[in-house]
Amino acid sequence: MTKQAIPDARLESIVHTAARRIGRVLGWCVIIASPLAVIVGLVVLRQSPPPEAPQSERLIEADEPQGWAEMYVRSWLSANRDDSAGLEAFYPAGMKSTRAVGTQIPVDTSTLSVRSPRPGAWSVMVATDIWVQQPDGKHRAKLVCAEVSLVGNGEGYVATSLPTPVACPHTLAAVELDYPETAELNGPIGQSVHGFLLAYLVGRGELNRYVAPGTNIGAIVPPLYAEAQLLELRTHEPFEPGQAARPLDGTEVHATARTWGYDGLGQVTTIDYALTLVARAGRWEVSRIDPVPLLAGE
Repeated sequence: MTKQAIPDARLESIVHTAARRIGRVLGWCVIIASPLAVIVGLVVLRQSPPPEAPQSERLIEADEPQGWAEMYVRSWLSANRDDSAGLEAFYPAGMKSTRAVGTQIPVDTSTLSVRSPRPGAWSVMVATDIWVQQPDGKHRAKLVCAEVSLVGNGEGYVATSLPTPVACPHTLAAVELDYPETAELNGPIGQSVHGFLLAYLVGRGELNRYVAPGTNIGAIVPPLYAEAQLLELRTHEPFEPGQAARPLDGTEVHATARTWGYDGLGQVTTIDYALTLVARAGRWEVSRIDPVPLLAGE
């Protein structure tokens, strides 16, 4: 079959016609798509959350007066017959204390709750650790909780009265942990845990030798103790005799370790660790320090 050539003039006409048609189609596409693009853009912009204010700005908002309340409680507990003036920075009405100097010493404070019964009014419960002098002259630790009433806003606060002592939250019954198995202190798991604690707390030995690869655990610097002694080791998982000495790679064990930490004066602090260990190349390595231990019944 013989092909027919299209004359140049006719070919030019066909091209121009096609170009005009394509141009009209593209023009209508632009006209139709423009409103849709605007609508889609508005929807996307409306769904984008506003950027959060920096934390430093939120700290001075009117709904967070607990720092002022804690300072007020410390000043109230520190007041003595030689110096009560510091209280007036929080409570202009002031108070004349009759306590002897050093008989009551606040050590630390913490906010337990903040309530706002109405706009501009605040009730803050503050817990304080204090040292109280005893008749024999020694000091004993004591926990005191007090409600503080404040009015004001982010620009300033003032106490409406002296702090009001209240009952502290109750201590609940002791919980039962889920580590029923006793592990040997000189066994494979015990040796890994002891080596880890020496490197972590005392700075003795290479910590990387006792932690799993990729684990984000760094030694405490400077070392917290001069010596560490493993007292008790319990695990959640049971092991047959000798099984812990030849674990399969990837096997996990959850353990709790009770330890004595000796400071430079030889004084002892008892410490508990909840740990997860994983087996690799026939040995146990710490993969994480658990934030909470396993509880029975969970």
